[in-house]
Amino acid sequence: MMRDIPSKGERYRNSKGEELEILAVARHTESYEELVVYCPVNDPSKAFACPLPVFMKQTEADDEQQCSLEKIADAPAEELKDSDDLSQVPPMLLEFLDAETYEEKLAVFDRMKNSVTDDIIDSIAVSLDTEVEKAPIEERYRQIREILLMQEKYETTRLR
Repeated sequence: MMRDIPSKGERYRNSKGEELEILAVARHTESYEELVVYCPVNDPSKAFACPLPVFMKQTEADDEQQCSLEKIADAPAEELKDSDDLSQVPPMLLEFLDAETYEEKLAVFDRMKNSVTDDIIDSIAVSLDTEVEKAPIEERYRQIREILLMQEKYETTRLR
């Protein structure tokens, strides 16, 4: 049983019964590996990426092959429209993501210090193509700040 490559808005159920919504099929920036980006329907603030072959893998059950994730339905058109709505994204995070230089990103990040959350730290880490260890929020904030300082120092002088 072969299935089509997933696309935005499709929904799947995993072996634990959780519903997942496909956000995109993306490519890793360095390896060009295809990844399926999805989020749990009950917690759309968390996104995950899985290599496409792993997402598509089949399992053997009762002498027949079955997909490990079962397609259940496409998201209703209204929900797709809502998922593109940025009104639920913290304005400071949007400002950080829109900043064009590391100096601007650092300035926005410094202004966020008292309102930063683990979800914001995770989003910023993804945008910087890095990972931040699970730790108290102050430590995670410090780690991101160090990354921004390093990138500001080295990336801005690289093209001179």
